[in-house]
Amino acid sequence: MNGIDTGVWVEVDDCPIRYAVCGDVVEMELGGQGSGVELVATETGLANLLHNGTAALHELRRKQHG
Repeated sequence: MNGIDTGVWVEVDDCPIRYAVCGDVVEMELGGQGSGVELVATETGLANLLHNGTAALHELRRKQHG
């Protein structure tokens, strides 16, 4: 991008999450159509997201439950 930086903040709670495999990427929709967030990830990106998300979930549960 030429001179444009973008930041996004999204809170995910109990919402619908849908996905579709489209060629060599996965498209994920969090929330409802038109009111949610769409995420597109390659296999490497999705593996990275799941790896770090799983680690974060374990740490969150450990801190919440001692």
